[in-house]
Amino acid sequence: MDQKIQKIIESSATKAKKQRKEYLLFGRIMVFIQDPLISDLVDFGEIVEIIEGRVAPHLFGDIDLVYVGQFQSLIDRALEAQYENGAIFVSNTLTDNYDYIENIIHEMVHSLESGYGLQIYGDGKVEREFLGKRERLFHNIKSEGYDVKGIDYLEADYQQDIDDFLYQEIGYENLNYLISGLFLNPYATTSLREYFASGMEKYLLSSDDSRYLKKISPALVTKIEELLNGY
Repeated sequence: MDQKIQKIIESSATKAKKQRKEYLLFGRIMVFIQDPLISDLVDFGEIVEIIEGRVAPHLFGDIDLVYVGQFQSLIDRALEAQYENGAIFVSNTLTDNYDYIENIIHEMVHSLESGYGLQIYGDGKVEREFLGKRERLFHNIKSEGYDVKGIDYLEADYQQDIDDFLYQEIGYENLNYLISGLFLNPYATTSLREYFASGMEKYLLSSDDSRYLKKISPALVTKIEELLNGY
């Protein structure tokens, strides 16, 4: 085939892909591209295919829609995505497929807390595991010479002052070192809910992470596997 014609065909296919605004996830969940994606590297057809291959459909049972675009609620809170009332809202500014996959699965996990919150948190096992790790983390932080007075690190809910302290005072690079053997990633340190959501997201997306989680977070993995097996 003439190279010029080949390029025209490829360009036309790329343009059509970029202009497509609707996809179906698991044959029922509408994925709607409300505002143009900023990255040419993003392929929502591939994103849908990967999610369907990694996640059991029943885990998306409370989700009806996925919106991608510019949303003031995300902008105001500097978020990439959030779950609310049966819908996942995702920024159109993410740069590649994996960013979208991570965010959609992460918010899907948060959706599970509505229907399965009692099963996940009711016996207190995940909370005790989380707070035990938090206590050891702050012992590590104190050992490094940081002042932790006045910080209620044994509170499981999200606290802005802890978030600010960890990311501004400690810093991302130092925090990665201090959480070794305790948390899978820095975001998991910020609250019990993020400990659960970050853990399940990584468990679903990486076999290496799932094996590591089994070693460092057995209570969390027990709950994740119960959810995967439909309780």
